[in-house]
Amino acid sequence: MPCIGQLISDEHLRFEKEYESDSDTASVHFELASSPTNFEYCHDESTVPLIQKIKSKIEADERFYSLEFFPPRTKDGAANLLNRMDRMNKGKPLFMDVTWHAGMLSASNKVSSSMTIASSAVNYLGIETLLHVTTNKLSKHDLREVLNTARSHGIRNIMALSGDNHSHSDFRYSSEFVAWIRAEFGSCFTIAVAGYPEGHPDSTYEDSLLHLKQKVDAGADFIVTQLLFDIDKYEEFINDCRCYDINVPIIAGILPIQNYDSLRKLNKLASNVKIPRDLQERIENLKDDDEAIREVGIEISVDIITQLFNRKLTNGIHIYTLNREIGPKEVIKLVGLWSKDRSRRPFPWQVTANKKRVANEDVRPVYWAQRPKSYITRTKQWDEFPNGRWGNASNPAFGELDDYHLFYMAKPKNLPRLRDMWGHEVRDISDIREIFLCFIKNCKNRHGVDVVELPWNYEPLNLESKMIQDQLIRLNENNFFTINSQPAVNAARSNDQVFGWGPKNGYIYQKAYLEFFATSEDTRHILELINQYPLLSYTISDKTASDCYTNYRKDTSIALTWGVFPGREILQPTIANFRTFLIWKDEAFALWHEKWGIAYDEDSPSRKVFDSVVDDLYLVCLVDNDFVDGDNLWSFMERIISNKASCRVTA
Repeated sequence: MPCIGQLISDEHLRFEKEYESDSDTASVHFELASSPTNFEYCHDESTVPLIQKIKSKIEADERFYSLEFFPPRTKDGAANLLNRMDRMNKGKPLFMDVTWHAGMLSASNKVSSSMTIASSAVNYLGIETLLHVTTNKLSKHDLREVLNTARSHGIRNIMALSGDNHSHSDFRYSSEFVAWIRAEFGSCFTIAVAGYPEGHPDSTYEDSLLHLKQKVDAGADFIVTQLLFDIDKYEEFINDCRCYDINVPIIAGILPIQNYDSLRKLNKLASNVKIPRDLQERIENLKDDDEAIREVGIEISVDIITQLFNRKLTNGIHIYTLNREIGPKEVIKLVGLWSKDRSRRPFPWQVTANKKRVANEDVRPVYWAQRPKSYITRTKQWDEFPNGRWGNASNPAFGELDDYHLFYMAKPKNLPRLRDMWGHEVRDISDIREIFLCFIKNCKNRHGVDVVELPWNYEPLNLESKMIQDQLIRLNENNFFTINSQPAVNAARSNDQVFGWGPKNGYIYQKAYLEFFATSEDTRHILELINQYPLLSYTISDKTASDCYTNYRKDTSIALTWGVFPGREILQPTIANFRTFLIWKDEAFALWHEKWGIAYDEDSPSRKVFDSVVDDLYLVCLVDNDFVDGDNLWSFMERIISNKASCRVTA
C-alpha cells in the first residue's frame, strides 16, 4: 500500500527525512527555566518530611494510619504486592513501610528485595515509604552503602532496628545505630524506632523504656509500637514514656488476625504480647473457618482502635497487614480512616514521592498521562527534570522499557484473563472496536466480563474524560480508538473536584486534547481536511515514522494545561512536543502486541487478523488551541465521521 504521504499535498509539514537523520538520538529536549519555580508553593506537602506530616496531623488533632508490608520471594509476588500497595494507597495512608530481611540481600537490586519494593513504592506509586533497616549481619561499611542506596532511590524514611543477632554487627543496640545515622547523614532521613508497650522480649519493661529513651535521645523522630491487645497496658506505656521524657509521636501497632495461621505466627513473632484468653478461645473454636476468623479479627481490631481514639491515646495507628488486603482495608473503613476524598493535587499528573524529583519537576508530556509509571521508569536516570518549561537542550534520553522495568507497572501476565477481557478471538476490526467501547462505557463484553483496562490505560476512564464520554463513544463506534483525552477548560477553580490542581485560589485552563489510533484510510481523510481548521494542531505517524505529519515545528512545545495562581508565575505542567511524540509513538504501538496480541497464539487466525489491523493503524494526536469555545476538535471529528458515512452510502 502506498504511504499516505504520496496521496497528500506538500502543504503539510513533513519530517520523515529529518527524523531519519536524527534516529540515533531518541531523546527529549528541555532546558531549565532561568528562575526556578518555588516548589514549596507548587508541590504542596510532597516535599515535606514525614515527621512534619505526622506532627501536623497531631497538632490538628487529626487521625491517620499507616500500613506495613514485607517483601515477597518472587518477581510475580513483587508485582502482585506493588499492585496491592497501589490499591491500598487510594485510601490515603500517611505512609507505608517495607520490612527487612537480615543481610545485604535486602539491599540488592533483586526485584523482590526490600530496597526494590520500597524504591518502586516511592518512585512509581507515589507512596511515602518507610524502609526498615536492621543492623543484623551488617557492618558500618555495609550500612553506609545501604543508606546511600536508599537516598539515591529517593527513600527518606528509615525504621532503625538492631535485629535479633548482634554477633555480626558493629552495633549492639539500635540507639547506637540511630546516633550513627544522625552523625553520618544528618537530617537526610526521618528515623522511626520500635516501642514495646509490654516490654522487649529480651529485657524487662523498665529496661525497654530506658532503651527507648536512648533511641529518642540519639535522634529518633517517632515511635511505632509493637502490636497490642491490652488498651490499659498501652495507656500505662504512654504515660510512662512521658514520665521518661519521651515526647516524640507514638503510633500504635495493630494486627488484624486474618486466619488461624496468623495467630500461630503471632505467638512466635511477639512472644511478649499477651493475647487475651477469650480471643484465643474464639479463634481456636473457629480454626477451620478462615473467613469467620477474619471477621473476628476485624471486630477486635476495630474495637481496639475505637478505644484508642476515644481515650485520646493516639492519633495514628499502624496496621500490620501481613501482605493481606481485605481484612486491613475493612478495618480502616470501619474506623472511618479510609479516605474517598480527591484531595487537592499539586499537579494534574501523578506525583512521585521521591522528594528530589518532586522538588525539581513541574512539566511532563501529555502522552504518558494514562501511564505515569512508564514515564517515571523511562526518566528515572535523569539528573535534572524539566522545571518551568520543556525546552530545547540535547539531553537526557528516554530509557527503554524492557521486561525488568515492566515488572513495576504491570500485573503478572495472565493470558486467560486477557482473553476473557479482550476477546477469545479477533475476526475483524469490529471485535477490537467492541473492547474499546466496553472500556469507554465501563461495561461488560459479550462474554460478560468487565473491560476495566486497556494496554494504554491501567485505570478506568478518569473523571475528566467522563466529561466527554459521549464524544469518545461516538469516535470509537467509528473505529477511532481513543487512548488519551481531555476536554477544554476555561478558568475552573483550582479546588474543582474534576479539573483542580495546584495551590488555593487559582484558576485552571486547558486545551481539548485527543489521541487515538485510526486506519490508514481514515487518516487520509483527516489529512485532507484538517488544514481547514487552523486552530487545530496535529501530529500523526504510522508505526515506523516513515509516514509522519505535523503542522508545528519539531522544536516547539504546546502548552496543554496551565494554572494561574495568586502572586506566582503561570505554571504549565502538561505539554505536547513533536520529538517526544515520536518516542511515545514507539511505546504506544508496541503495547498492541506486547500487551494485547500475546493473548492469541502466534500462528492463530486471530493473531493474523489482529496483526493485520494494527499494522494498518496510525497514531493521531490533536490539540484544539481555542480553549474558550473548545469545539473545533469535536466538530472536525464529527465532520470526518459524517464524510465517512457519506462515502459508505455512495459506495
